[in-house]
Amino acid sequence: MAGAARAPTSSKRGQLGITLPPPIFWSGQALYKYLPQYDTVFPRIAAELGACRFVFIGFAKSQAITNSFRDRLRDAFVAAGLDADRHMVILPPMSQHDYIVAAGRADVILDTVGWSGGKSTLDCLAVNPAIVTLPGRFMRGRHTAAILRRIGCEATIAGSLDAYVSIAVRLARDPDWRAEVRQSVADRKHLAFGDLAYVRALEEFLTETMVLPRGERQG
Repeated sequence: MAGAARAPTSSKRGQLGITLPPPIFWSGQALYKYLPQYDTVFPRIAAELGACRFVFIGFAKSQAITNSFRDRLRDAFVAAGLDADRHMVILPPMSQHDYIVAAGRADVILDTVGWSGGKSTLDCLAVNPAIVTLPGRFMRGRHTAAILRRIGCEATIAGSLDAYVSIAVRLARDPDWRAEVRQSVADRKHLAFGDLAYVRALEEFLTETMVLPRGERQG
């Protein structure tokens, strides 16, 4: 989205294939962003909460990749002594509008660890989400955390994998805190859009690092 997103019309969970009671965790990133070393995050959360559901999006370009991801997560749940079919839903690819609606019907958004959302996080600000994120070592894993810091909503930025799980569990169990987090996003998300400070910072960086002094220019 180019600017502050307009919230889409609401939709019932059942219309999106999400039929079980809450808490519902949305994790709608491209499946190649899910690194195997973090598969245990989902069964760890489920072990704390009991009944809960994690919703993913199938990979539009390859059913084989979707199947591989499903098998991988099923193995992680089995290793934790849990039934993956009770906790995992993989929805078919959907339009941007339906994606945002679905994210808005979830209780909590789980950002992908190590390769976070970027544009999708900005899109989901339309529905005032409670997003759990863990910034990684590289830039690709820090986008969501940067967006939340930019709008002054840092309570759900984890400092470790254990903290990520704890924040997710607390958001699921504590509707008052979850509502507080979502209201904070609603009040401050405008700060993520139309801010030329990003552009000026890039200009300054390029000027300082890429432009040679006049006397050193060639040609």
